[in-house]
Amino acid sequence: MFGSFSYQTKIFLALAAFLFAVLTIVNVINYYRNESLIMNDIAQNKQQTTIKLQEQVDEMLKEMDKLSISVNASDSIMGVLKGISFDSDRNYFIENPAVSADVRNTLLSFMSLQPLKGRISLVSRFGDYLDLSNKMNNIKVDKSQIRLKPTFRDYLGMEEYKRYLAPHPDPWSVSGDLVVSVVRPLRDNYNVYGYVEISYAVKELENIFFFRNNLSFGNVLIMGSDRSVLFSSLSPVQERKLDEDTRLAMQFNGEFGHFESRLSGTRQMVFYSKLTSTDWNILLVEDLSAFRRPIEYLRISSITIFLAVLIVLLFLLYLYTNRVTRPLRRLKDSLANVDLAKLELLPARLRTRNEITLLGVAFQGLLDELKISMRQAEKSNERAMVAQMNALQAQVNPHFLHNTLTVIAAYGKSSGNPKVTEMCIALSDMLRYTMKFDRKDSTIGAEIEHVGQYLTLMKSKYEDFLEIDTEIVPDIFPVPIPRLSLQPLVENAFNHGFAGVDPPWKLSIRGTVSEGRWTITIADNGIGFSTEMLNKINLQISELRSNPGAETERLIVEGGEDGSMPIRQGNGIGLTNVVARLFLFYGEDVEFRADNASDGGAVFTITGRR
Repeated sequence: MFGSFSYQTKIFLALAAFLFAVLTIVNVINYYRNESLIMNDIAQNKQQTTIKLQEQVDEMLKEMDKLSISVNASDSIMGVLKGISFDSDRNYFIENPAVSADVRNTLLSFMSLQPLKGRISLVSRFGDYLDLSNKMNNIKVDKSQIRLKPTFRDYLGMEEYKRYLAPHPDPWSVSGDLVVSVVRPLRDNYNVYGYVEISYAVKELENIFFFRNNLSFGNVLIMGSDRSVLFSSLSPVQERKLDEDTRLAMQFNGEFGHFESRLSGTRQMVFYSKLTSTDWNILLVEDLSAFRRPIEYLRISSITIFLAVLIVLLFLLYLYTNRVTRPLRRLKDSLANVDLAKLELLPARLRTRNEITLLGVAFQGLLDELKISMRQAEKSNERAMVAQMNALQAQVNPHFLHNTLTVIAAYGKSSGNPKVTEMCIALSDMLRYTMKFDRKDSTIGAEIEHVGQYLTLMKSKYEDFLEIDTEIVPDIFPVPIPRLSLQPLVENAFNHGFAGVDPPWKLSIRGTVSEGRWTITIADNGIGFSTEMLNKINLQISELRSNPGAETERLIVEGGEDGSMPIRQGNGIGLTNVVARLFLFYGEDVEFRADNASDGGAVFTITGRR
């Protein structure tokens, strides 16, 4: 196919292929390089955001701890706590409002003129309670209730200097709002006199995560060292899917880093940074598809730029090849206008500086064409002579063959070998049928009889290896049909279909008449057709149907001098020959199909109108 293109087209296609390959390689290398850089930049930016969140949370926790340290270092507050006795069951701070006011003023002094962000709860060792809050939702409790709380003894007896409490309901408010707390026992060198709990509303965390840092996408979690979720901005559905196995699979190696995980059935990129104040980890979780969205933009832009550059370069390449091959096209025009009477070129039509070279090449081309024409003429004459000789010989050979077969049949009969006699009679009848030159058409009955004689010979050869099943209705016998239309289809099974298939070989011939149409079906249990071959056969059948005269000549040249199709070549009348003659004989009133049987083997079907 490439050889039929013009010289300019060949140059253009070759250079275009090279240009396409170079641009593709450059674009792919550039894409993967930029992809790596972008992924690293995005990962670093997200990691820096996570570290920034961790630093701000650390700053908030340290601010809370600083307040608790100030309370523990206050001589006035510690003096009040030391002076509280166990004698009364009533809250000391309620009974002594002046002392409570002094303590609250002291607590306010620790705020450095900044607004209180939550609650400061002061509890004595005997359960006396005082708080300083920015809300008016305090719960009313007495000393006995405070003493019964499990956390009361826990906080008074804890060995660490402070303890950070993950987001939890505020035990000192009626609404139970979520708060983050730090608890510090209030002690001197010898005794514990109570504890202070500094609580900030969880809203302060949310402000850090979403207001200060303007996180428009992604989810933030605070996770403890035991992989428990302390704070989450996930939806309830996502949080339920964050099961224990998923949490335990998370790997926190070092102070910060990132890894991939599965959450809510999708792949997520998780960035983490460990708090310096406690063993909590700040996690920034983002859908991997959103994380890779810039890569998708890069891919689209790379493809767009690639196509735009390719189109521009191909256009410039076309202009270049058109200019380069222009002298060749002018030479072609000069050769097309050659003076056939004198077999000379017309120099005036050549617009080139190298006229001598062009004239020599053109003259050599003319000589080559003349040589080819002479060879073709010689071959045509030879084929015509051979055809005449074959026609004359065909009139003589049958008489000789019939006489010879008669002698062999008589010898077989006299020798007591009826099989030889039967084979000779069948072969003689076949020869007589094929050598009838008076008519080119026949009937289906005569064709079936001819096929039967052929199968008699094949049965004699293969004996029990061959099984023949014939079922023909008599109404189909008078139907006209081109001579030798069925026997080549039957012969196809022996030449090709049974090759490579173990016997028994089965051949089925069916002839039916229904609703004014007749049908002949020839099927075998051979290898059948491959998909590629079957498509090629059906394509050629379609071409023959549209123009049987012109297509027959072309397909015969492609398939071989015997007229067989390229799919299954053999001697004798080929499949193309049969199909072409059927279409020429019947026109649109006949259908020919080649297919594979469901249980294997080839099936030929001919259907026509009576």
